[in-house]
Amino acid sequence: MDETGFIAHWPGTPEATNSDAFDEDVLESAVPVLVEFWAARCSACLRLAPQLEALARELQGELRVFTLNVDEELPAAVRFDVLAIPALLLFREGQEVVRWVGSVDISKVRSQLSI
Repeated sequence: MDETGFIAHWPGTPEATNSDAFDEDVLESAVPVLVEFWAARCSACLRLAPQLEALARELQGELRVFTLNVDEELPAAVRFDVLAIPALLLFREGQEVVRWVGSVDISKVRSQLSI
């Protein structure tokens, strides 16, 4: 991750998505998807990034992890009523099933994934 919070895509790490690709990347996924709505200006988001990278590696093949920058992709944030960041939304079969907002303990997220 660089100083702006951008996470380059490597296999088993979070991938960036955008408003145009969201349906295909997230809602049509055959496996559960965790999406982090974030912004470079958000210090809690930047602290969460390495934990999401570790979670993505740990659950590679069982869970996809995406990031969506709300400053660049406001339509997706509005579509899913994301009012505060960081926000982690878990999707299964195209439906949001769990949402965590604010500074979140990644171990709580992991325990609720049921994977």
